[in-house]
Amino acid sequence: MIKFDVLTLFPNMFDGFLSESIIKRAIEDKKIKIDITNFRDYSELKNNQVDDTPYGGGEGMVLMCDPIVKAIEEKKKKNSKVILMSPQGTKYDQKKAIELSKESHLIIVCGHYEGFDERIKNFIDEEISIGDYVLTGGEIPSMVLVDSISRLVPGVITEGSFEKDSFMDDLLDYPTYTKPREYRGMKVPDVLLSGDHKKIDEWRKEKQKEVTKEKRPDIYKEKVIKEVGKYSLVDDKEEKSLISINIDDSYNFLPNNKIKKSDLASISKVMIVEPTFIDKIARQNVEKKIAILMKQANIVLNDETDDEGAMYVLGELQRMQELLLTQYAKYLGMEYVSLMQIKLEAIKNGINTKMMAKMNIQNFETKRGRGR
Repeated sequence: MIKFDVLTLFPNMFDGFLSESIIKRAIEDKKIKIDITNFRDYSELKNNQVDDTPYGGGEGMVLMCDPIVKAIEEKKKKNSKVILMSPQGTKYDQKKAIELSKESHLIIVCGHYEGFDERIKNFIDEEISIGDYVLTGGEIPSMVLVDSISRLVPGVITEGSFEKDSFMDDLLDYPTYTKPREYRGMKVPDVLLSGDHKKIDEWRKEKQKEVTKEKRPDIYKEKVIKEVGKYSLVDDKEEKSLISINIDDSYNFLPNNKIKKSDLASISKVMIVEPTFIDKIARQNVEKKIAILMKQANIVLNDETDDEGAMYVLGELQRMQELLLTQYAKYLGMEYVSLMQIKLEAIKNGINTKMMAKMNIQNFETKRGRGR
């Protein structure tokens, strides 16, 4: 069960809302509990005054801190979430309704007159607006919240009904029809009379897309799926925005597993645009390659007979130095590249020194043999 505490100056506005339809049944079935509180009852001033003129001058009256804060503090429990209905708040939508339906206690504060004393906002958790327009007060917006959240509480409406509601998957609802089959020349679509539930589901999904694209293009997310062999390439135009692609200057991405050429989309190169990610990947790549070269160099340095291996490692070290200058310098900067070059040069010098020493020993032994 979820409990709503609504704080308002006009509790009688909720009489019809609480005594009709789904909200009434939900209260009777103890699925929800709604208490309406007049925060005028918490005023200690003459005639239960709750408002006063604004400092600095201006038209209208402003709701005072004390009665509203006292009402919030009396109602608030450890698990409470306090919401202020305000045109400055986050715009309300179905996702927010779902999020709030997971709360166990919501305290909703309704505004009126010219607004609240700004200090009241130190006692609330969130400001919510139901749209970019002006209403007399926060009572109707609070009803919107209570209604939209209540119907998401298990057992309030038929199981699974809300899962097909508009906005649940960023789409509007599909068209629905009832008897008669024909009205003034307008017929119910044949597919809905076919009894084929698979075709009906497909029709409804397609209609959801059509209706949303036509009536609410601002929320429509077109997903284009291109089948490529046994894989799918999904282009979600709303999820990601491509900043730039530079085909001539980018990283190559190749599959690690054995995939047939026919199963791949024809994308030859991809450029990672985020600079910090490029830096991280490039550094990891460089340091991994240098670590491998150091291991190979250690093997060569500890094997007196492996001249061929030494020449191979020297060649790889030289190639890595060239890669640093031609490929990595533009991403990592010359300061980092210079440090890596010094490290590679030290490894090369170690191998060259050993090979030179070995060559000198061999020449010395050859000369000594001739002298005998």
